[in-house]
Amino acid sequence: MDLLTLTLKPRWGNDTVADLIVSASFPAAAIPSEPGKPELSYPEIAYGGRCPFPDYEILALTDDLGDMPYHLDSTASFYDSAPCRGIFFERPANGTLRWSTRLLPRILPEGYQSSPYFDFRAEPLGLNGCGLFAFILPQTGDVPLLTRLDWDLSEMPEGARGIWSFGEGTVEKVLTSWQVRMTLFNTGLMHCFERDGLGVYWFSQPDMDVAAIAERLYPIYRYMKDYFHDTESRFRVFLRRDPFRFSGGGSACPYSFISGYSAYGGTDEAHWFDVLIHEMTHTWPAMEDPADGDSAWFCEGCTEFYSTLLPYRGGFLDAEATVRSLNDKITGCYLNNRYRLTPNAELPAIQWQDLRAQKIPYGRGFLYLANVDARLRRLGKGSIDEFVIPHDILHPSTQQEWVDFVRAKLGESGLREFQDMLDGKLIIPEENLFGPDIVTVQSEVELDGEKVISWHWEVRQK
Repeated sequence: MDLLTLTLKPRWGNDTVADLIVSASFPAAAIPSEPGKPELSYPEIAYGGRCPFPDYEILALTDDLGDMPYHLDSTASFYDSAPCRGIFFERPANGTLRWSTRLLPRILPEGYQSSPYFDFRAEPLGLNGCGLFAFILPQTGDVPLLTRLDWDLSEMPEGARGIWSFGEGTVEKVLTSWQVRMTLFNTGLMHCFERDGLGVYWFSQPDMDVAAIAERLYPIYRYMKDYFHDTESRFRVFLRRDPFRFSGGGSACPYSFISGYSAYGGTDEAHWFDVLIHEMTHTWPAMEDPADGDSAWFCEGCTEFYSTLLPYRGGFLDAEATVRSLNDKITGCYLNNRYRLTPNAELPAIQWQDLRAQKIPYGRGFLYLANVDARLRRLGKGSIDEFVIPHDILHPSTQQEWVDFVRAKLGESGLREFQDMLDGKLIIPEENLFGPDIVTVQSEVELDGEKVISWHWEVRQK
């Protein structure tokens, strides 16, 4: 198996990380040589223009023959959400390829609000980022690589740490180049909560007690990794201070996620705790998404399903808290949303212009999967656990596998309901969907000036 090495060297300045030097090496012969395709690449900008690759300079690019001449140009993207930039070699590479880049933290534009937390950003006492917008990597497709990541903290103050999604210090992990990009890292002078595989890391002190929230998250983490048969897993949470008034979102990567909080305070701790559970749960329900957004109904909807119901079933959250989540995630995000009849395929084109459209797959997928799960249990045909548990974010399922599962379990009626969901047909909740203590209530809501049917959930009165 070919070895990809990455060394991250943060450098300190003005009470934070001033820049990051990323040095890498890889066997030249392992890079596919295809006419018109670059040897190295990175995404220029993604998510509706909200998330750019940072400003950088190439410090060195060599092989066993010396300096490698190259030129930069646009190239076919490995990621549907982003145009890509390629590094094209001007002679054949020989031996071991080595390159290093110096990255500058992103300066946010005036009036900036939020985007996926994958950008490369510093704050007082530290810096965090994602490989997608920090690493220039070889184009090796789905080939597994032995990836070795290390830190050089020689130009950081005493007590500084460097932490990657998969560990601290020198870490080796078998990953594809895409999976390397979809990792997170944190470096600086940080606070932490670390216990039995769960690590939570932050720099500035927010307006909430992070350690106390992590204490609440810890037993749910233990319960979930047991439930999904992933007992040896370790999970890392990276927190970021946002310099704008409204924050509290998150972005998930394999076995780690990053979440933001506002520098102005005002954090809704209940909402933020729910975000933490959601992003952590992304580790397990997973489906390939070759055309970005095609599988959001599953990746987001299934994550909402388990992040809401497992804490309830495990006794960590009561029926009242669960009802609040159901009404927020299904009724608010889907049933009472003006885009509730918009087909899944049309949502990616508008979701960054109107964030209400972005929420549809979350609630639609949640309700669809809850219906399927309830029907399977009622018919004595198992549950969606049979499909979900054998996979995780590093070993995702495919949509075709879901189609085959539904066909085998529910026949043609199941396939029609699946297609109806994709097409945007309104989903009607099954009876007794969430157990005996939660009641489904039909109601009426006004959308775009028209009264339409809807549903919400209430705690059963005893």
